[in-house]
Amino acid sequence: MPFQFSANGGVTFTPNFRVSKGISSAKNTGGFFDYGDYTQVAFHSHLLYPAWSDNSDSTGTNPDGKLRQLDLYTALVPIP
Repeated sequence: MPFQFSANGGVTFTPNFRVSKGISSAKNTGGFFDYGDYTQVAFHSHLLYPAWSDNSDSTGTNPDGKLRQLDLYTALVPIP
């Protein structure tokens, strides 16, 4: 999952940087799903907490395996 942020009210933005460790595939979920519609983010005290649907199994914890059903993933991203 790529991300970027602005430290000056949106005048400029950082280059995109990767938050997730893997690449997901909505096509491989085996059904109709509006992939990306349920991506959320929270920000507090210079800490960013994105949450997204992911089936990359980059953590090795998806019980359905790689590129199968989606699980909810999150990350902690410190923002300077």
